Amino acid sequence: MKKLLIVVLGWLIVMTACKKNSDSAIPVTSSSFMFFNGVPDKAYDIWLDTTQVATAVTFGKNSPYRSMRAQLYTMYMVDTSAPGNKRRIGQINLRNNRFFSAYLGYDSANKILVFNTLEDDLTAPKPDSMKLRIISLSYAFKSNGQAVGMDLFSQNNKIFRGIGFTQFTPYVTLFGDSIYHFNFRRTDDTTIIPHRSDFVARPGKIYTMVTVGNLLDSATFKTFTITHN
Repeated sequence: MKKLLIVVLGWLIVMTACKKNSDSAIPVTSSSFMFFNGVPDKAYDIWLDTTQVATAVTFGKNSPYRSMRAQLYTMYMVDTSAPGNKRRIGQINLRNNRFFSAYLGYDSANKILVFNTLEDDLTAPKPDSMKLRIISLSYAFKSNGQAVGMDLFSQNNKIFRGIGFTQFTPYVTLFGDSIYHFNFRRTDDTTIIPHRSDFVARPGKIYTMVTVGNLLDSATFKTFTITHN
């Protein structure tokens, strides 16, 4: 009887160890996702599979980051003015310990919605610096039908060149405690696009500036800034 008890106890210990090893072989991983709406006069919900991750995001606004299990998801979008119409917009692979963002825009020339997803590098800059990138949801066309690109200047100092519709720049590291006098110019000449803004940068911050509207129309061209941290 004593030998049998020892055998049973040994079996239970082995099974418990196996279960722990099995559980640890499938670690719980997480990723983060946020959404920006660049479509005027619209609000949208965003779903990843069956989970709603953004609710009624209005024009020029972004949702907070939502923590999700790191895996492949199908993305769906719902116009809140037509809540019964869930539209599939693609897939996204959320990777472990990474940050991702999605941007919805509108090309009024072609009357289509555009949807881009990016990975956000939230590695902190140096304490006296900040990081900035540009995402263009802006459109304009020359008389020959070619799209107009844009450059970003701070006064007369060029920061980015040749940004086209739906394109995005890499992050650039700039001095953090400063006010930048931003202006956008056409890439094909020195014409300043009718929009200027003073950008107040803070040390340690990571920014995305999103442009929307017609590059050559001061009534529709706008910029919005997302602070990621």
